[in-house]
Amino acid sequence: MRDIDLYSRLLLLEEPWFVDEIEMDEQGGEIHVMVEMRGGAKLACPECGQADCAVKDRRPRAWRHLDTCQFKTLIHGLVPRIECPTCGVKTVEPPWAHKHSRFTLLFERLAVMALQEMSVKGSCRLLGITWDEADTIMARAVERGLARRDLSGLRRIGIDEKSVGKGQNYVTIVHDLDTSKVVWVGVDRTQETLDRFFETLGPEGCARIECLAMDMWEPYRASCRRWIADADNKTVLDRFHLDKHLNEAVNDVRKAEHRALKEQGIELLKGSRYDWLYRPENLPPESEARFNELRQYDLQTVRAWAIKENFRHFWTYVYEANARKFFDQWHFWATHSRLKPIIAAAKRMKKHLERIITYFRHRVTNATAEGTNNKIESVKRKAYGFRNRERFINAIYFHCAGLQLCPP
Repeated sequence: MRDIDLYSRLLLLEEPWFVDEIEMDEQGGEIHVMVEMRGGAKLACPECGQADCAVKDRRPRAWRHLDTCQFKTLIHGLVPRIECPTCGVKTVEPPWAHKHSRFTLLFERLAVMALQEMSVKGSCRLLGITWDEADTIMARAVERGLARRDLSGLRRIGIDEKSVGKGQNYVTIVHDLDTSKVVWVGVDRTQETLDRFFETLGPEGCARIECLAMDMWEPYRASCRRWIADADNKTVLDRFHLDKHLNEAVNDVRKAEHRALKEQGIELLKGSRYDWLYRPENLPPESEARFNELRQYDLQTVRAWAIKENFRHFWTYVYEANARKFFDQWHFWATHSRLKPIIAAAKRMKKHLERIITYFRHRVTNATAEGTNNKIESVKRKAYGFRNRERFINAIYFHCAGLQLCPP
């Protein structure tokens, strides 16, 4: 097989396209493939599909292709612009690359796979491309993947927020609780942010939603009420966020008590912050002896920790009526503990009880969101941070949405 025929097949060229010649630059370590189009050819309009449109002009471009035996390979060609009676002058996409890309489809496929497996820096070094070129490839891959995906099976979703860098910079992330994939990412954490997701989903998609898992953030609740019928009965307040609120209350009790004891010259609670936040079964072995000793003291922190740990039994109930009875008893204990942070947390949970009780109807949590958050943190570390939120959002889609990213 001649080299011209080889590249014609690799680039999937059909009439009127053909490989005219191939040049090898041994000193520069490059191979240049010249692609031409036969004179007088007529092409279809890329917008409306009308056939036999005349070529107005052709403009030179070059595309990076897969290396040939470690030689950097470049495809050179004249991209035609056609005159369509309906759409006007339009640029025709060549068969080996996307319209606005400077890489062939085969090279982009390799780049996507590399970017999925390693850091952006490592991929750039391996492929010999710049950081901006890698970012552009990722953006095109995400656009391709979002256009291909099907959300008709979306029934149960989790809604969470993720901090971007320092300050009050957040993105809202929507997960599919059945597949653990990211469905949508939006800038900020306002009601308008989540409204944009439901607008994207459309009335039919919103009507298919059976269950939502989220935290107590009121703007999310307002958006769900606007778009989802009977939203409160479909909403489950995530147990991990409730645990987080109780942990924060215990820590506030510990800090206040530690300050009071320290003024008396007692350092009993020093260095014990994380011990009170662990579940007993997850407590590090080296902390067990000291923690068990601390629990023998008559401390406010010990009482706060006991109330927090006791609430874990709530999630073990099978029937909603029994869970309600347990909550009432626990709430009485917590609100009569004379521990202000614990009282505040218990009253807040009481206020949202109906959306907590829905757990026993739907049995869902946002645990997949927590797992995805860990993956997102890993993506941030691999990328050494992000220049802006748009790039961060693209990276989340690229790594966490399970999209079909590779070009055809």
